[in-house]
Amino acid sequence: MADNTTKNLIRQGSFLVASQMIVRAINVLYRIPVTNLWGDKGLGIYSDAYQVYGFFLVFASLSIPTVISKMVGERLATGRYADVKKVLYLGTLLVGGIGFVSMLLMIFGGHYIATAFFSDPEATRPMQFLGPTVLLCSMMSILRGYFQGMNNMKPTAVSEVIEGLLHALFAVVLAFVLIPRGIEWSVTGGIIGTGIGAVGSFLFLAFMYASQLAKQTEKEHASDGASMSAESTASIYRQMLSLMIPIVISSTVFSVKGIIDATMFGKIMLSMGDDPGHMVAMRGIYSGKFIVLLNLPVAIGEALGAAAVPSIAGSRARGDEKALHEHFASMIRTVLLITVPCAVGLAVLGKPAMHLLFAHANQGGELFWIGSLAVVSYSLSYIAGGVLNGLNLSYISMIHAAIGVVVSSLWNLIGLRVFHLGIYTLALNALLFSSLIMVLNLRSAMKHLNVRMNFFKLAKGPVISSLLMGIWCVFSYVAAFALTGSNVISVVVSIGLGVLAYFFLGVNLHLLDPKDLENLPGGSLFRLFMLKD
Repeated sequence: MADNTTKNLIRQGSFLVASQMIVRAINVLYRIPVTNLWGDKGLGIYSDAYQVYGFFLVFASLSIPTVISKMVGERLATGRYADVKKVLYLGTLLVGGIGFVSMLLMIFGGHYIATAFFSDPEATRPMQFLGPTVLLCSMMSILRGYFQGMNNMKPTAVSEVIEGLLHALFAVVLAFVLIPRGIEWSVTGGIIGTGIGAVGSFLFLAFMYASQLAKQTEKEHASDGASMSAESTASIYRQMLSLMIPIVISSTVFSVKGIIDATMFGKIMLSMGDDPGHMVAMRGIYSGKFIVLLNLPVAIGEALGAAAVPSIAGSRARGDEKALHEHFASMIRTVLLITVPCAVGLAVLGKPAMHLLFAHANQGGELFWIGSLAVVSYSLSYIAGGVLNGLNLSYISMIHAAIGVVVSSLWNLIGLRVFHLGIYTLALNALLFSSLIMVLNLRSAMKHLNVRMNFFKLAKGPVISSLLMGIWCVFSYVAAFALTGSNVISVVVSIGLGVLAYFFLGVNLHLLDPKDLENLPGGSLFRLFMLKD
């Protein structure tokens, strides 16, 4: 039983992984034309506005799918269908109110935030146009949490792809249409694309929810009729807030960290005599290129962490300790299989990839030499955080995030003031912060699951295979460039050959477990990499 539920968890999580990878790939691709249009300064304005958007989104949206999915998962596991509807109704009222207030704060407080925190008044209008999107996303998050609580990740996955495609299309078109009015209006055009993407995603989820209601079973309808026995409004709100507050605070800490980093970097660099335009451009390189590419593989850990919450909550509600342990171990193995080679790949090919993607604004590739390992640490921290959320221990993640912010902020001061590392301070910050959170979250998750894991044994195969792959990538890039003189061809060839080398060497040198590979999307195809005896 536990083995089947673990496979279902990985399978459902793979839908979110696939959608997140597609969305983040779209995010990278659409930034190519707009970055070449805006330059690093325009990208800095865009990133500053998005930092604030992300902060308000935490309150209105980001924590809600986790909370709703956990509450729905627990009630479905015990057949309390009427209570599921009540959770959705009360959650919509609560989150809608938060989203509305957040929208007003962004619209009317955008100028103050842009000037006081970012020293970037040109970010005012983009911030204001992002306000209504926060409200829309809050409504959308309820529906995503509902489907995730049912262990059905497909609607969320499809809605994310719809949102990403519409966002990218309209952001690029509007950015170019509005560029004659200046860089601020062009960036605002890109921002408007975010709202259009949210509208399309919300309409799809609303349609799927209506279809789900039409397909309710007789058992569910009978339970709906017994609504008098449902939980009280007060008890649902108590549980909702008890789950929501730690997650919101923890997520807020992550968002505040970005604002703190941007503010500290800007204030310190300006006090040391840096040009304001150059300072904003450096922030654009870090937030708009380095972090965006880094987040591509991090989506794996984030998606599996989100998928883990209802499964962990359901297993706990049933008292299935074996399933809890298997879910955790399987997710760790899966994340290591994918993120370790991604980290090595970014380290060796990050700089030429930056030249490929951002031909007219290609600075910043060296940051991957320092910070690429954050891919692994961020992903594992999301997995452990998802387990803690499913166990009703969200406050632990909150404490760990706060510790990480304090330590990484202290590093900002040292790196900029003492060592004069400039933008490299931020890359090291990402690695330091994510590593600290990873260690603390994993330790707590293992403690409360009462399980011990040999991480050296789990990581040995992926690490050795990835290092061999990295050597092969360097060799293939150099050889391809010598033959063609084209960076584009060399990057594409080396990435393709690197992926093949990782799985071929890993499987045939018995560094990667075929059973673990089968849990990945399309895992049966990995048998093709095995040499016959």
